[in-house]
Amino acid sequence: MSPSSPPRITVQEVADRAGVSIGTVSRVVNNVPGVRPAYVKKVQAAIDELGWSPNIAAQNIRSPSLRMIGFIFSDIRNSLYSSMTKGAEEVLSTKGYLLVTASSDGNPEREVALMEFFKRRRADGMILTIQDENNSAVLSAISNWGIPHVMMEREIPMNSVSIGADHFHGTRQAVEYLLGLGHRRIALITGGRGTKVARDRVRALEEALRSAGIEPDPALFCLDSFSAEYGLSQTQRLMSMKAPPTALLSMGVRLLPGVLEALQLIGKKIPDDLSLICGNDSDIARIVTPHITAVRYDALALGRMAAENLIDQIENRTHEDKSVRIEIPTELVLRQSCRRISS
Repeated sequence: MSPSSPPRITVQEVADRAGVSIGTVSRVVNNVPGVRPAYVKKVQAAIDELGWSPNIAAQNIRSPSLRMIGFIFSDIRNSLYSSMTKGAEEVLSTKGYLLVTASSDGNPEREVALMEFFKRRRADGMILTIQDENNSAVLSAISNWGIPHVMMEREIPMNSVSIGADHFHGTRQAVEYLLGLGHRRIALITGGRGTKVARDRVRALEEALRSAGIEPDPALFCLDSFSAEYGLSQTQRLMSMKAPPTALLSMGVRLLPGVLEALQLIGKKIPDDLSLICGNDSDIARIVTPHITAVRYDALALGRMAAENLIDQIENRTHEDKSVRIEIPTELVLRQSCRRISS
C-alpha cells in the first residue's frame, strides 16, 4: 500500500459498527436467506457509513482463468430452467466461463438483490428471466449494471437481446386444433401476467377465437401463477361453472400436476369430460393415461443460443443500439388427450 492510500476498511470493522458477527455480515452481503431484517438494516447502514466494498471477496473467487456468468431464473423447480442451464453451460464451459445460477422465486426485490450480488462478484455477463418486465426497480438495476446481458423468455422496454420460444404461434396452433375438433369454450391457465410469454398466449387465444366468430370469455382466462396449487384451484373453479370449458390449455410445466389432481378429485376424465393441452412438454405429460397433447420447444437450444449471444457481446464487444428478438419454433405434439365434440 502506498503512503497516500487510505487504510482499507475490513469486514471486522463493518461487523463491529453494526454490532453483529462477521458471519452475519457475510450472509447479508451474499443475500443468504433467513437473516433478520433488523440485522440486514444494521449491516447495510454500517457498509454505507464506512464506504466498505466487498469486491475483495469477489476477487478471491475470480481469476483470469475462471470467468463468470450469472443466470437468474424465477423458479428452481421448473425443469425447463434445468435444460436451459445445461444448454448454456455446454457453450460457456468451452470458452472458460463458469455459470452460476440463482433462483429469485419470482420476487422482484430478490431479482435486484441477485443482480447486485453478481455485480459485486464482477460477473462478465448475465442471463435473466424476470417476473415482471415492467417493474421499475428491476429495469433500473439492469440499466445501471451496464454489462452484457440476455433476456431469456422475456422482453423488456430497453435495448436488450431477447431470446425465447414462439409462444404466440404455438398457442395459436393449439387453439385452432381444438376449434377444429368442435370446441368453443376453451380455457387458459398460465402465469407470468407481466411477461411477453403470457401476452402472446392470451393474444393467440383471443385472435383464434375471434377468427372463428367466438367472443372470448374473460372468466376462462386464469393468468396469475405457474404453481401446481393454482392449476388445481383454477381447474376446480372452471369445471364448477354453469357453462364449464370443454377444453383447457395448461401452459406451464408446474401447472399440469395440479390440473390433473383437480380433475381426479372432482371425478372428471380426459378427454371425455375435458380435452387438455399442456405447454412445455414434460415427463408427466408423456406417462399419464391418456398421454397429454403438448406445445413443445427445445429449451436446451434456448440455453445454447443465450450463451452464444452473450459470449459474442463480451468477447467481440458487440452491443446493439436497439432491441433484438430471437425466437425458436414450437411444435404441437398430438397425443390422446383431446376429442372431437358436437358443435
